[in-house]
Amino acid sequence: MKTAFAQIVSAVIDALKAEPAVCDRIDRARAVPAPEQAEQAVSVQWETALPDLATIAGQPIDWKTRITVDCLARSLQQSGDLAVDDLVAAVAERLAQDTTLGGLVFDLRIAGLEAENSVEGKKTGWVRLTYIADHRTDNGILN
Repeated sequence: MKTAFAQIVSAVIDALKAEPAVCDRIDRARAVPAPEQAEQAVSVQWETALPDLATIAGQPIDWKTRITVDCLARSLQQSGDLAVDDLVAAVAERLAQDTTLGGLVFDLRIAGLEAENSVEGKKTGWVRLTYIADHRTDNGILN
């Protein structure tokens, strides 16, 4: 069985792929750069998880898990920040539709955004949306 952390990533990916998908290319923890021909791409991964330290021995553990969603868009006409803007808005809107991910987590909320732009070849914009997922696991196991 997958850990709770892997399950959350799967649920975020499923939400982003639900018809109509936010873009054609949605990867899990992308290990290689998106192909140059991809105009838009998304990668979802979990970064860190911190348990609530006030847990009574033997009781369930509450977690705050950081999930990141990387959005990339390329354009010949627009600057990178404008090229990626619609994709970022679509991701945020989609994940705001069900902040419990079908009951898997207590809450999923945006904790920050980072952005970069480049002009090599096509103009490229990259934005990382950072989410915090509040969820629970049984004591002593991670699922």
